[in-house]
Amino acid sequence: MDALLQAAVEKPTSMKDQMNELDPLELRCLTLAARGRTRQDMVRETDIPLDRIDRALTDAMRKLQAGNLAEAVFRAARLDLIS
Repeated sequence: MDALLQAAVEKPTSMKDQMNELDPLELRCLTLAARGRTRQDMVRETDIPLDRIDRALTDAMRKLQAGNLAEAVFRAARLDLIS
């Protein structure tokens, strides 16, 4: 398998290291996003202010090296952080 293809299918080590850095709220928000909840839904379901939800999602995207929320959810699921 050539190096480019192998890199595309392997879980990057740096993301594995991020698993321990995601806090419970970040994981909860990613789980809710994976279930199709909007940010406003998350506020209603958790009673946590929108700015804190936004910060949790932004931090999770950064830690997972994701360019957007969909990619963060995909990466978290791929790492078995959410189901």
